[in-house]
Amino acid sequence: MKKLQQPIHLAVLLLCMMPVLSCKIGHENSMMGAFTDPVLDSCKIEPDHSYYITQPDHHNSEQKFPLVIVIDPHGDGLSAMEKFKDALKDVPIVIAGSKKLRNNYDGFETSIKNLHNDLVEKYPVDPTKVIVAGFSGGARMALYYGMKYPVYGIIMFGAGPGRLIDGFPQKQIYGVSGTRDFNFIEQYRPLFDDIGTNSKYVNDYFRGTHAWPPERYIREAVVFSLREASEPYRTFSLEYVEEFLEESDSLQRQNDLFFAGKALEKTWYFAAGSPQQKQLSGKINAFRNNPGWLAYRETIESLLNSEVQMKRMYAEHLVEPDTVWWSKELNSLFTRINVCKDPAEKDYYYRLKGFIGIYLYSQINSFLNKKDSGDLIKRLIWIYEQVEPDSPDLVRFKTSVSF
Repeated sequence: MKKLQQPIHLAVLLLCMMPVLSCKIGHENSMMGAFTDPVLDSCKIEPDHSYYITQPDHHNSEQKFPLVIVIDPHGDGLSAMEKFKDALKDVPIVIAGSKKLRNNYDGFETSIKNLHNDLVEKYPVDPTKVIVAGFSGGARMALYYGMKYPVYGIIMFGAGPGRLIDGFPQKQIYGVSGTRDFNFIEQYRPLFDDIGTNSKYVNDYFRGTHAWPPERYIREAVVFSLREASEPYRTFSLEYVEEFLEESDSLQRQNDLFFAGKALEKTWYFAAGSPQQKQLSGKINAFRNNPGWLAYRETIESLLNSEVQMKRMYAEHLVEPDTVWWSKELNSLFTRINVCKDPAEKDYYYRLKGFIGIYLYSQINSFLNKKDSGDLIKRLIWIYEQVEPDSPDLVRFKTSVSF
């Protein structure tokens, strides 16, 4: 197996709604999962930091719930909160989405801390069960804050480390990215590599680009993060075990080995501490040594090596971009995306396309702040339009330079 050329870094409803789960979740919570309508609030200590909040609709004054703070990279706290609310219909939890936190906000650390304290003070929150979550730049903020402050779990969508550095705080951590996401390479971790040595950190994937994941992945991330807490979260976690096993078997029959292996790996993590986990060893070892899987893993990692080289080449060709060269290169890339039948290779081409788009986006924004960029910025915008013709930023770019 080739060594990667550079390190890849930085079940169902609750058993018919059981009448009694614990001393804190009783009959009065029979409507578990129903949330209040979103309310707009603001931090006492930071009045311009407003946020949307929802909480379980039916609970008594003594009940405390886990909290998830959600960070959207564009400051769309309502949309981010609603994504979690829709995914967690049967999960008793408080959800808050910030309107202030967003990409390129230097004061994010203090603002998250103020929001964290405000929510614990005002709402029925268990201060020992706080999760901070985010997408893309929001995921990076969540990770940074979670490393430094006393939170229970960290959830990262579309960004985050594949491998944790030595000495990383022992917290529940869940990362999810699309296999076609330009950030996939940083969240990639070979399947089963940490089985037996790590039980708190899971990487998961879905077939998609740089976007919030489907609802199922949001629920799985939250359930995993809370599986060592009190009921009903432990029960939810164990309910996933059979679901993931069935999914793995089904995907193996379809020869979708990457996602089959991922479902099997998640089974082990979600079954942590249960008798089911011990029974998985044979099944996992058989999959790890499957010649078909070994060949597929070799393909994935070979493509990741190639991706590193291609990204470097693309960056070099954007220093003084030749539109003729880029026209030919993009036409070739788009053709490969359209005709390729191999899932791993097709994902690779999508990631290259995504990288070109986000790299150009960054470069163009940088040049917009400079007075004299000649026709360079127009060439960059022209290439960006070929890659991201439906981008809402395209009109802004063109208007800014009188295109």
